Amino acid sequence: MDKLTEWLKAERGRASRLAEFLNITPGAIAQWTEVPAERMGKVSSFTGIPMDDLRSDIFAEAKQPSSHASAA
Repeated sequence: MDKLTEWLKAERGRASRLAEFLNITPGAIAQWTEVPAERMGKVSSFTGIPMDDLRSDIFAEAKQPSSHASAA
């Protein structure tokens, strides 16, 4: 959420434009403590922020090396 917060604050009106793109109110975005999973794709495409930066909690497990990897 930090990257999105930075993006929103970098230019006046971004929250309104993002809200319009998502068909929600800017107030709804202001209430987010994290980007809702169902909105990540659209938020990422509109802002250019990678989804793993929007919600690192979802992607953290995928970035960790697997303990089940076989030795070759």
